[in-house]
Amino acid sequence: MIIDTNICLINFHILGGTIVHEKQIRKIFEGIIFLIFLVFILYRIGDIFGIFTNILSISSLEPFLVGAAIAFILSIPMNFLERKFPRLKRPLSLLLTFLIFILVILVLVFLIGPKLIDTITNIVNTVPESVESLRKLLQDTNINWDWVQDYLASIEIDWQSISNKVLSFFKDSFSSLFTSTFGVVTGVVSTIISTIISFIFAAYILISKEKLSVQLKKLLYAFLPEKIVDKMVEVGKLTHKTFTNFFTYQCIECLILGSMFFVTMVILKIPYALLISVMITIMALIPIFGLCIAFIIASILIVMVNPIKVIVFAILFAVLQQIEGNLIYPRVVGKSIGLPPIWVIFVITLGSKLMGIVGMILFIPLSSVIYTLLRKSVYKRIQNRKIPNDKWL
Repeated sequence: MIIDTNICLINFHILGGTIVHEKQIRKIFEGIIFLIFLVFILYRIGDIFGIFTNILSISSLEPFLVGAAIAFILSIPMNFLERKFPRLKRPLSLLLTFLIFILVILVLVFLIGPKLIDTITNIVNTVPESVESLRKLLQDTNINWDWVQDYLASIEIDWQSISNKVLSFFKDSFSSLFTSTFGVVTGVVSTIISTIISFIFAAYILISKEKLSVQLKKLLYAFLPEKIVDKMVEVGKLTHKTFTNFFTYQCIECLILGSMFFVTMVILKIPYALLISVMITIMALIPIFGLCIAFIIASILIVMVNPIKVIVFAILFAVLQQIEGNLIYPRVVGKSIGLPPIWVIFVITLGSKLMGIVGMILFIPLSSVIYTLLRKSVYKRIQNRKIPNDKWL
């Protein structure tokens, strides 16, 4: 008897005596292709980020990329104003946001900036005296510190040159632009134009963000399958929420921690209170490693002025870190990251290798998004396959 396979609604294949549905075979091949693609990405991730970086470095795109970054940063206070003051018109809320941004920049440049420069100048001027004091201290002790003394004696550093380089940092950074009159005009005009374009682009994004969102969704639904677009929209909302929560609460937590250090260091008369507090505020953006690096640098700065104060600072650091870890961080940041500590360490290390400090910060919320999506997919698949809990407990 001959069976016409064309009239069958579902095709089956005999593989090793097991009947496998055609859809199952397709899923297997899709899984293999996805695995190969994932391995390729992980193996060539450095080259992929290099290509991405080259695209971002195109000068014509730079103002728009900077504008998009400014729009994302300013959207946080702008959304806060619109939530707290619903009757506030969009142009007025945008104007207030820009005024707050400009005020913060002015405070950093004109109030904190000069004090930081003075502090750095004092540090550079006191380093030679500190080295000489350490030499005398080692000579007065009965312990054999010959190798340390020989090393210190061999140090020949032009401290005046270092001081000049520190004080003229900003001037030296842009010295190439001022080699000629044409360079001055071109550099200044180009910077002004790029800055204006960036802020105009950011203002346009902020004032019509809902319209841009609708236009983007229409474009995606017009050319892609509906299920894929639904998933893209879901991932986009999760990404925006994760990045916004991370930067908002992380910045608030860093400001609180930096303020606590500044007030207590001033009360305890620990040297370089402002510089160390600002450094801790910035470095605290990097979980785990940030505060460790800040503590090491701060200890080196303090020991050059008053070695006894290092002990006081170490105790203060331990106390404030406990307060920050047990009270401030859980209440302020909460579950905005959502990554276990072991993965935070892995992500920070990977980000530092690929993009430096920026990668250490950006990879945390990005990995949080991936972790959330993967966890959701794992739980959904386990429930669909009806696997009991005792299998992994």
